[in-house]
Amino acid sequence: MLRYISTFMLSLLAGVAVAEENSPETITLNYALQRAESNHPDIEQAQAAIELAESERLEAESLTGTNVAIRSRLRYVEPNSKAVNQSHDDNNIGVFVTKNLYDFGRSDAANRAANSAIKGEKISLASARNQRRLDIMRRYFDVVLADLEYLRDNEDMSTAFIALRKGQDRRELGQLSDVDILELESNYQQVRLKRYRSDNQQRSKRSLLAIAMNQLGELPAVLEDPKLPSLQRKLPEFDAVKSLVRENNPALRAAKARVDAAQARIESARASDSPILSGEFEVSESSRALGSRDDARIGLQLNIPLFTGGKTKARVVKQQAIKRSELAEYVRRQASAEQAALDVWLELNNLLAQRQQANAQLNYSELYLDQRRALYELETKSNLGNAMVLISEAQRYLKETEFSIAYHWAQLDALMGKTVYSGIVEGEK
Repeated sequence: MLRYISTFMLSLLAGVAVAEENSPETITLNYALQRAESNHPDIEQAQAAIELAESERLEAESLTGTNVAIRSRLRYVEPNSKAVNQSHDDNNIGVFVTKNLYDFGRSDAANRAANSAIKGEKISLASARNQRRLDIMRRYFDVVLADLEYLRDNEDMSTAFIALRKGQDRRELGQLSDVDILELESNYQQVRLKRYRSDNQQRSKRSLLAIAMNQLGELPAVLEDPKLPSLQRKLPEFDAVKSLVRENNPALRAAKARVDAAQARIESARASDSPILSGEFEVSESSRALGSRDDARIGLQLNIPLFTGGKTKARVVKQQAIKRSELAEYVRRQASAEQAALDVWLELNNLLAQRQQANAQLNYSELYLDQRRALYELETKSNLGNAMVLISEAQRYLKETEFSIAYHWAQLDALMGKTVYSGIVEGEK
């Protein structure tokens, strides 16, 4: 809705920063949000957690995997004088194959624990991407607002400069004193300093956006004013929001998966001293032929532990303690998620009312500008510049309010387990 400044902003900001070589000249919110899929450190950490959980699954699968080994032996012997074979070589090479056929639930519980852990970490990865999008969105909005603040302050500085020049002319005519001129100059220097600070803010906000987009050192130059369909959304009752948070909140779902994994690890620990039935196959060849040696063997072996010295109990107690901790974390996250949803929901209520106030302020500023312009043309008033500053501030305030509404909708969507893309950029699914 930047009816008076959009063209000026594009030309003014073209040289503020260096755009990424392979990125479009004008950055859109849609493009920025897609950068959430890049190898940001937060995403890399979430991917590493999935790989760690995958290693637990592979370890669980190895409990019933097939083990194949080649064993060889070179040995010199001194045979008994009564032995038929008086050779000194007693060499051997063979292939040994073993496989655990049944372990009475140990490997099954370990697999369930690993799968639950993988599920939880994948949920955490999706949540991390959502958080990246939220951060990018906030930084994108900050840059647009910083540009608007610069334009407002630049307009204010121009107005103060014109007032100072006119005052100097009037002093030459004896209409103003030195004190009056110093007051005008002091005001000009104040707004000039404010303009310099807003200029620096433009670069700082762009740097933060580049970091959020994982494009360090590649500052975006021109940002498109985003379309925000979420501004048309109706706020549901909080009970409906809370129900969706309890059912779909990613932090809760990830915590629940960790509780399930902890329970499965308890079961696996309890089964660690269960019998193990394994199959064995051996093929070997020896340089020293003896009647008691077999060229091939196949059979079953049942290993029944009788006493483990308390290792099983220690493992169970450890996993029970971990589960208790995970349950406590789940309860904590549930309370935190519901409170966060309530805070966002209440703030959205405030922002929707604030948007009405901001629109009223903008309408007044536009009418005030038209009035000042008409009086200026009649040469009855000379404060047209102040009216321009007023409307610039009203436009910035309305845009800030709308950005805050869109961002809070995105936060609420994330808390309800929805992808942040949905409803944020026109055309996104």
